[in-house]
Amino acid sequence: MRNLFTFFLFVSIGFSILSFADSSQKYVQISNQKQTESDKIVIYEFFWYGCPHCYNLEPTMDEIEANLQKDTIVIKVPVALRDTWEPHAKAYYALQQMKLDDNLHTKVFSEIHLNSNRLDTLEKLEEFVENEGYNSEKFTKIYNSFGTEIRVKKASRLANKYQITSVPTLIINGKYKTSGSYVASYDELYDVVQLLVEKERLN
Repeated sequence: MRNLFTFFLFVSIGFSILSFADSSQKYVQISNQKQTESDKIVIYEFFWYGCPHCYNLEPTMDEIEANLQKDTIVIKVPVALRDTWEPHAKAYYALQQMKLDDNLHTKVFSEIHLNSNRLDTLEKLEEFVENEGYNSEKFTKIYNSFGTEIRVKKASRLANKYQITSVPTLIINGKYKTSGSYVASYDELYDVVQLLVEKERLN
């Protein structure tokens, strides 16, 4: 009986240690195979313009991008986990094809989260693009194009591949997953991303 009690005590302690280790982990390894989209180390940022956490993450992503070495890139993936998210995904890819994503990416976030303009219809997006001084007719044509549709579907396939169920989520080189829910602060998330990139660099 005493031996049985000792066994259960050992198992209980073991599970407690395991649970503690899991709760303190800042990322999870999801694969042994790196992404094949690029020869560089890729940081995928899965986001949705309407997500307040994605908006709050943007300064950290800007810092990550500003400090990238030449062997590493960030690929932003505007994932449509719900049908209502699709206009924002199409908007990102339309702006990207117009080479306006660097100019307007942060402004789209600000328009939604600071100005309370949800930009959730084509009409609202057209007006926003026009007010920023760009060609809204060209934007609409690209927004509705087959090329944009293909890009949105590719983003959805990538999200399914990495089992993305919430945003923002970062995938480092197809092998590691992390997000704000794994860390205590965005500064800590920055450090975790740097750690994982360095792990890949050493591999």
